[in-house]
Amino acid sequence: MRKFIGRKRELAQLKKLLDKKLASLIVLKGRRRIGKSRLLLEFGKTVGRAHVLTGLAPDKGVTAQDQRKEFARQLGVEFGLRGIKTDD
Repeated sequence: MRKFIGRKRELAQLKKLLDKKLASLIVLKGRRRIGKSRLLLEFGKTVGRAHVLTGLAPDKGVTAQDQRKEFARQLGVEFGLRGIKTDD
């Protein structure tokens, strides 16, 4: 893996959320291939754990239901959950 450079401001913002001592769900959104997942993985190294779930790109033929189903599948794999409904 390449050396992680920059993103100090973003890492500080994530740390600030962690310091709140309240549960938080962080949704990172942006163009493809700009380092969203890598940012969270690097942040995870500083806190000892991070769960990174990636969505399906909104390509032609990919429906909202497909995206929900893939998100539920990843939740199941990451957290050992079964039977997640994705109809809404």
